[in-house]
This record gives sequence, C-alpha cells and structure tokens, in this order.
Amino acid sequence: MDTLETIQSPAAEGSFTPDMSWTREIPAAKRLNCIAAADEVFAQAERKLVQVEQTGLNRAEIRVAAFLPRLPNVEADRGCRRYASYMGKKFRQHGLDFRVEEATTADALELLLMGAQVHDKIYGTFVYFPAPFGKTEDYFLRRVRPEKDIEGLTVENTGRMALNIKTVDEEEKYEGVVPCTAKAILTLLSQHGEIKNWFPRDVSQKGPTAVIFNSSPRIGIPLQSMLMRIGATAVMLHPQTRAEDRKAYLSSADIVVTAFPAQSEADLVREIKAGAVVIDCSTEGNLHPDVAEKAAYLSTHDNHLGQITTALALYNTALCALWQRGMKQQ
Repeated sequence: MDTLETIQSPAAEGSFTPDMSWTREIPAAKRLNCIAAADEVFAQAERKLVQVEQTGLNRAEIRVAAFLPRLPNVEADRGCRRYASYMGKKFRQHGLDFRVEEATTADALELLLMGAQVHDKIYGTFVYFPAPFGKTEDYFLRRVRPEKDIEGLTVENTGRMALNIKTVDEEEKYEGVVPCTAKAILTLLSQHGEIKNWFPRDVSQKGPTAVIFNSSPRIGIPLQSMLMRIGATAVMLHPQTRAEDRKAYLSSADIVVTAFPAQSEADLVREIKAGAVVIDCSTEGNLHPDVAEKAAYLSTHDNHLGQITTALALYNTALCALWQRGMKQQ
C-alpha cells in the first residue's frame, strides 16, 4: 500500500515526477519499520474493541460509513480507491461492518455525510479526500459530528487533541480521537527507542527540533501541536517559505517530515543535518538520494505509513463507539 495517496492526487500529466528507485537500496538498519508499528497499533485497536464489546455492543454491529468522492463518468482517484480497499479489508478482519459509497457531486456527499450522523447504526464516518468538487475538506467536515469522526479532523477533535495530548506512551497518552496521519508519524517515531529518547521526560531536559514540510489540517497543523506538546520545537514550512529560511531550518532539524509534492528537482529535500530522522509522506516521493547518506533513519514514500494510519482509524472507531455508548446511557 502506498503511503498517503488519500492526501494528494497523482501527479498531473507532464508534471515533475522524481526518480525514487534509490529507496529500494536503503539498508534495513536505516529504514523505520512501519509494518511493525502498524501491527502494534492494530493490537491496541483490538484491545479497545474488546472494551467496546464489554459494554454490550457486538463489534459486528459497529458500522462505518466511508465515502469515495468522484466526478460523474470519471474514475475515483486511484490511490483513494486502493486505500478504501485496504481499509475495508482490515476493518472487516477485525469484525466491523465497513461500507464504501461513492458520491459524484458535492451535494450528494454532503447529504450522505449528514444522513450518517443521525443514523444510530453508524458509529463512524470517513471521507477519502481530496473531493473533486471545488470545496474544501473543512466544508464537508463541518457536517460530521465529533463522536463519529474516525479521522480525527473535526474542529472539536483537533482542538481537544491540541490542548490535551502530552506523551507518546500508550499507557499515558491522551485518550481521544486524533488525526490519523499525523498520529501515524508520531507513532513511527516513538516505535524506535533511540528516537523516542530524544523527547524530554521533564521540563529540565531539552527536546529535538523538527521541520514539517506541510501546513494542512491533516498533517502539518496537528503534527506540530503533537510534537510541541511532548517537548520538540516544531516549525511548519509551506510553498511561501523563503528558500534561505527553508535551507536554514532544514540544516538544523533533528526530525524532517515532508508531505507535499516536489514541482522540480530543486524542491527535493536534500541538505539535511547529519544524523537526522526523515519521514516522507508524499505520494510520489520528494527526497533527494543524498538524504540516504546523511540520515540516521528514514521512512520513504513507499514505506507503508498508510498501514499505521489505517490501524489508528480502527482504534479511533473503537473510541467513537465507546463515546456513543456512553452518550446513549446518559
């Protein structure tokens, strides 16, 4: 499964596509293990689903409504379709009722979302963005109730996360619905003991510096908040960031996360600090081969980060089910 094909459309015809064949030669000792991290989160999700069943709700009754936007007479985004297929497979393996419905207009998607919010058999909703209807993600997310938001992208859930998350440890973590992709990055970092130790345990210690090449509400904004809450100094960069500033931030960053497509060879992330950790969440890849020499650890665009994202969506679904069970018992 490709990393984050749900976030960015495939490169337009004639646009720049970097040669990322070098990623296949990265030594195993340098590659962060997304699959192992995903397996651990799936195990956590399974334990949370057992808690749901202890409330009297059978997991087969937990229905998730997922929506795949596309234009009339146009195939849905290839990456989104693949992600929907993988996500459905994993959710069904854990016994949930996962259904995908296509929406060919903005009005149809809006109505489907609104209907799912008042359907008492639907415990979670998910939209495979981008929606090709000329409206922002936020336009549609405003129709989603926070207790059914398994992506963790509503204003209510991102606000709770920003104010309350404190640590990457499972036994102490903020128990709320958080943005899946940003949390997947944090999960991958915390899965490696040496990297995890970079983050301070108390205010007397200093934390790492992180640079995030993304300013979206799906990745950049929540990831910056998460990293800062656990002691990192995190800076978001975007296309308007001056080249000299980008170079300065990049040269001093202990952690580099990149999640937007390169438009030319000059946009590729290259001049990193020796010993840095680099995570590429872009669809096509936007790292220069030189990073493989300097980086201590790498997760490239083809390293299955999406499996962690899916596991976290499953975990969020269990949290949403518990949340709604509690609401019904009040």
